[in-house]
This record gives sequence, C-alpha cells and structure tokens, in this order.
Amino acid sequence: MFGLVGSMASICSLSFSMIGVIISFISLNLLGVWLGLELSFLSVICFASGSSVEEAESVMKYFIIQVLGSCVCGMGFLLSINMVEIMFSQVFIFIGLMMKLGIFPFHFWVSPVVSKLSWAGCASVLLLQKLIPLWIFSNYLFLYKDVSRAEFLCCLTSLVGCLGGLGVLNYRVLLGFSSIQNLGPMMLLCCCSDFYLWVYVVVYMVISGFLMLSLWSLGVYCFQDLIKDKDYFGMSKLWWVSLYFFSSAGLPPFMGSAMKISLLLGCWNLMPLGSGICIFSSCVSLFFYLSVVLALVVSWGKTLFLFNKSNLQPLNRINSFSLLVNVAGGFLLFLCLSL
Repeated sequence: MFGLVGSMASICSLSFSMIGVIISFISLNLLGVWLGLELSFLSVICFASGSSVEEAESVMKYFIIQVLGSCVCGMGFLLSINMVEIMFSQVFIFIGLMMKLGIFPFHFWVSPVVSKLSWAGCASVLLLQKLIPLWIFSNYLFLYKDVSRAEFLCCLTSLVGCLGGLGVLNYRVLLGFSSIQNLGPMMLLCCCSDFYLWVYVVVYMVISGFLMLSLWSLGVYCFQDLIKDKDYFGMSKLWWVSLYFFSSAGLPPFMGSAMKISLLLGCWNLMPLGSGICIFSSCVSLFFYLSVVLALVVSWGKTLFLFNKSNLQPLNRINSFSLLVNVAGGFLLFLCLSL
C-alpha cells in the first residue's frame, strides 16, 4: 500500500489532480472550470484504483456516478455560456454538483465506494474531490440566489449522514457518512459566508486527513482490526488516534469545535433553522464518533491507563501529531476566531 503511494504513477496522478484544482480556481470562464474539474477527477481515478479487485470495483462505481454528474454539470455550463434556457442551466448545474458531492438524494454512492478503497483512495475521494464542487457551488449560490432549496437540502443531507453512521463498524464507511454529515454545514456556509466556509473546509480536511493517515499507518480499517493487537504500545497509539474522533465530533477544546463555531458565526444570523438542524445532526453523530473510543475502553480496560509506570513510553510521531492537531491546533483556532 505504501509502495502504491510512493510509485511514480501515483505521484503523477496526485500532482495532476492538484493541478486540476488550481486550474478551476484561477479559470476565468466556465469551460476552464469544467476542464479543471475533469482533470482532477480523472487523476483521482488513476490514484485510487489500487491493485485489488475490490478497489477496482469501488473505483468503477465512483467513475460511473462522477461521469453522470460531469455530463449534467457540463450541459448546464454550456447552456449558461450560450445564454440559452437559463432556468434549465441552473437546474443542470445544481443537480450535477449534488451528484458529484454526494448531497441528498444522491448520497447513495458514498458508502459503497469508500468501503473497499484504501485510506489514500478514501482521502482523495472524500477530501480532495470536494474542493472544486464546493467552490463552484458557492459561486452558483452567489449568482442565482437559490438559497431556500439549498438550505432544505443541506438539512436533509446532515440528517441522512448522522443517521446513516449509526451502528457502522467499517471505519471507511463511517468516515463516508461523516463526510455526508459535514456537507450540510458546508452547503449552508456556501449560502452565507465564503470566509467561514473555507475555514470549515480547511479544518475538516486537516482533521480527517490526519485521521486517515494515522489509521492507515496502524492498519486499522474496521472494528475487528482494533482487537487484533493486544500489546500496550499498539493500544496506546490507537487511543491517541481516537482524539481525532473527539475532534470530529466538535467537542471543545479540540480542533473540530472550530467547525461548529464557524458555522454559528457565519450562518446563525441569516439561517437559524438550518444552523440549528446542522448542530443537532452533529450531536447525533457524536454517538458514532464516541463509539470508537468506547470500543477501545471496553476491549482493553485497564491497559489503557496511561500513567502506569510500567507502560510509560515517549511520544512517537502518531501521538505527537494527534496532540498537535487536536489540542494545540484547537487552541490556536480559538484565538484566531475570537479576534
């Protein structure tokens, strides 16, 4: 798996995906934006394909739904450029972006796709591929003011994401539903504030990216992998990694609480109902985030006592990154947002 990421083909694919993001962000016309969107998407297909049959099957599912979304979105761009059927162009662009992001009712592809991918593939699909559609979506709402429909769909998306993650033991699927749940606040911020939108997106990408990297390095993909390693040192690393779940749940003083603060600062005055539903959905999702931590405690019991002298060890790279991202990063974001 590490050899896959280190290979030249994977590095080139990831580089072209980032180039596609840059092209879309700096492009001055819709065709340039669509070109960057497709370049980034096709590069991620090459990066996430992997070497197993299961990964190839997941990538094929992702390819089909993304091609459909690209066709619908591209049709809307063409109609908008030619100033023909403006109403239909708005509908096409809106539906195409919903399909590419996995917004309700097009959320059905997320869990089947990420369930068999590697952690690197999950990161590219759930994190990197959100950037361009969210940027297009925020500009779409700025131009067409289609706010009421977006607020309704963002509430449903958050509720579907928080309810779908209950009882899930595959952590790739769990993070997929977490991605759906976080799409709701991101859509809401697209309607209200670009600044707080990108604060939310950056914090979400940092937390989820480091979480996936840590689980990848420990070889943990589902609940069964948690109970394989019975020595203390492996369990201690997993306990420190579980801080990312506290952060994703938005518990202060961890870094993830900055996402909820950004949502309230950006949307509460304009959309109190949508903001309240998104906060409520994050409270429900707190249950399946904490279920991972509870699984650790129940499985290992007193061996997780970190101050036992016989078990003391210096902080390694995984533990240090967890403390830096969740605790120190949360403190710095609190200071920045309070200015």
